[in-house]
Amino acid sequence: MNVSMKRIFGYGLTILVVAVLGVVISGQMYVLANFSYILIWAIAGMGMVLLIGFGGQLSLGHAAFVAIGGYATAMITTNLGGSPGMMVLGVLVGMLISVFFALLIGLPALRLKGYYLAIATIAFGVGVEQAIRATEWLGSARGIYNIPQLFGMSRLADIWVFLTVLAVFLVLYTVGLIIIKSPYGIKFRMIRDSEVAARSYGTDLTKNKLLVFILSAIFCSVAGSMYAMTQGLVFPETFGLMAAINLLLIIIIGGATMLEGALIGSLIIMGLPLLLSDAPGGSLSLINGILLILFVLLLPKGIAFELFILWVTRLQKPYIKVFRFFYRLKPTFGKYVEVAPDTCIHYVEKGEGKTLLYLHGNFASHIWYREVMDVPGYRTVAPDLVNFGRSDRVSGSDIDTYADSVAAFIDKLGLDSVYVVGHSLGGAVAISLALRYPQKVNRMLLLDSSPVDGVKVSEEFYPIIEATKNNYSLLKQAVAKIMGTRSADLKLAARFTKEGLLMNTESFVGNAKALARFDYTDKARTNRVPTLAVVGAFDPVVSIDDCERTARALNGESRVIEHVGHALNIEDPQLFIKIVTEFDTE
Repeated sequence: MNVSMKRIFGYGLTILVVAVLGVVISGQMYVLANFSYILIWAIAGMGMVLLIGFGGQLSLGHAAFVAIGGYATAMITTNLGGSPGMMVLGVLVGMLISVFFALLIGLPALRLKGYYLAIATIAFGVGVEQAIRATEWLGSARGIYNIPQLFGMSRLADIWVFLTVLAVFLVLYTVGLIIIKSPYGIKFRMIRDSEVAARSYGTDLTKNKLLVFILSAIFCSVAGSMYAMTQGLVFPETFGLMAAINLLLIIIIGGATMLEGALIGSLIIMGLPLLLSDAPGGSLSLINGILLILFVLLLPKGIAFELFILWVTRLQKPYIKVFRFFYRLKPTFGKYVEVAPDTCIHYVEKGEGKTLLYLHGNFASHIWYREVMDVPGYRTVAPDLVNFGRSDRVSGSDIDTYADSVAAFIDKLGLDSVYVVGHSLGGAVAISLALRYPQKVNRMLLLDSSPVDGVKVSEEFYPIIEATKNNYSLLKQAVAKIMGTRSADLKLAARFTKEGLLMNTESFVGNAKALARFDYTDKARTNRVPTLAVVGAFDPVVSIDDCERTARALNGESRVIEHVGHALNIEDPQLFIKIVTEFDTE
């Protein structure tokens, strides 16, 4: 359940920049109050995204929960005082009442589906509005005025109110992301896509439907509370049937399958009335109707989804090219050595003693060994293989070509015979090096290595592999898989992904084909280099059988590490160093 704080920070910063530009262009500070208003309804919209977009439950009564939050906060702050503590209490009371009604309405109503559920929830929404109109102590049709507002009437109130609403919005956005990425989010989507399939997987339909109904009610209630605290008044008609329709329009136009769609939809549906406040009566309804028709016909999945598709299919490729160019210019503390005309290898080294040569895997660079560079008694050397990292590119992608460049690298550094550690694809390079240049290798440790007979990948997967070179998210998923039990380290995963983007673009598919061609089964019998093959019990790429088969073919030993996946060197650096040094003393 990884939630990128960079994504949340970037989203918040974008909203802040747009709001500031609005103030600068208009020259009016009240623009911030308008943005606060839009954000409040976007909070309610995110609740609808969870309910409809992810839960698959169509409701037209959730404006009632906005009303509950607004009136609960209004009653508490007008009767008990407008201190920050009372305002927080009003929000919490509104949430509790909303949860109660969500349970009361949800249990029977969620037995219905589709339009029947929508009709039932309309009845609830209309009922709440009429109940408020008929209740004198709730202000009846007159509403409630003079509700204590956030930051009162201070000169900078609009600024502080906007920042507070933005903070609440981002907190709930984060909560929404956590819910979506959690096992519950998966269950919600399963129910949305097929209740029969969800039930066959053991999903409790009633429990999960009710849960997403409650969660969406809480989001709407918080929006209502923020509305009361920022507007200073509440009316029954504010939260009537038209508000319910607006909430539906927000996610239809913005996008029901992405939380970001709530803000885009709110910007259009709730922002247009602010821009067209002087327009003739009825024109706004006409505009909303036209927009609904256009978006249903042309952008049926909403603006947010279409922008995401545009980014993935069109805009990400040039962005990645620019990123590669500038990231490659980033200063490095490594060195370069020429191994062939116009071909240099970048490497880092540390310590003194016997030479320990680290060879990295696919989508990687020397950075994968940065936590194990300090090995007492050894001079550790970690190069970027050609076609990787900051080393030069060569034509074609071939394991033997990589091994030849490593052999030349060893000669250029004036090394005699080295202890080689090869990880993943680097293990295949180490095998090629040891069998074709045995005088250059005195010991070999294969870490979750490609098997001695290669890795066969169906050609059907080549387009997916090809896509990773221009898709940061896909590459990050691949890197996270390689990171094993360390995949939750988002900062490290981002660093590894950026390094992976430096790989020769031709080598993404090229390396997969190279590993498919790789087969040293016959020649492995001649191996005289002491060899240890190590594999993690949770390795999703290399199986224990692969490891043991490779060790037998190379006349070596094998070892299984029970608590790690595909990268012992980053998952348990101290154990890695221990295994490296102990194997050298055997």
